[in-house]
Amino acid sequence: MINRKEARLALLTGEIGAGKTTAAGRCIELARARGYNCAGIWAPARVGGGQKTGIEAVNLGSGERRLLARRREKKRGRPLGRYVFDPAVLAWANEALKAAIAAPPDLLVVDEIGPLELEQGGGLAPVLGPLAEGRLPRALIVVRSRMLKTLRARLSALPTAVFSLNAETRDSAPEQIVEWLFKFVAE
Repeated sequence: MINRKEARLALLTGEIGAGKTTAAGRCIELARARGYNCAGIWAPARVGGGQKTGIEAVNLGSGERRLLARRREKKRGRPLGRYVFDPAVLAWANEALKAAIAAPPDLLVVDEIGPLELEQGGGLAPVLGPLAEGRLPRALIVVRSRMLKTLRARLSALPTAVFSLNAETRDSAPEQIVEWLFKFVAE
């Protein structure tokens, strides 16, 4: 059973392009360097030719990477939406999250919860139930600024801190997040 005094939820938020995923990756590195087990899904950009061409999904438990989404092509001069998500990779990512929840890691990472999850009930939405129930000792959730209020309303079971990322906080935020997440863990 999880000790509620140690259970914590960190919400890493910022605008598109603020560096949320990069900061989450740094949090993972810092937590692992301190000996903590991290699991979940981290979603770094796939870059080609100097441009973001897609989004990868990395299973933090196994290290396996898959192409989660690719940039949409323009049709008649207009984009039809920014990315096309691969349903098979979303299913794979949800299975990775389900496995992580079953054997809770020291830190569960979910990158990211956004409109797909909160407005459409798709994507990584299945993780929201276990998070809301407080079934994990610690979690780091990446969320866009415009979705923060909606996510906070859904996840009230754990002590929560919001870390807003911008040019001034980008470098210091990962250390602050990891410190807050593991503040009360017995050494």
